[in-house]
Amino acid sequence: MNDPDLVDELLAEQPALMKTTEVSKLLRVTSKTVFKWIRESKLKSLSLGPRTTLIRKEDLRSFLLHSDELDD
Repeated sequence: MNDPDLVDELLAEQPALMKTTEVSKLLRVTSKTVFKWIRESKLKSLSLGPRTTLIRKEDLRSFLLHSDELDD
């Protein structure tokens, strides 16, 4: 998905910081997939300890805008 208008519409109601579970529900993927993207440095995240990982809305936006350029 690289249409900025669609991405902005998808993220409009989302908070500035999201849990990985929120991102997985929003994108309709598993949490495991979100963590895979993070581990592969495709999606930036903030680690707030061993059990808390947050994703900034602007990082998710960037990921979505460039996701078609990423290797799966």
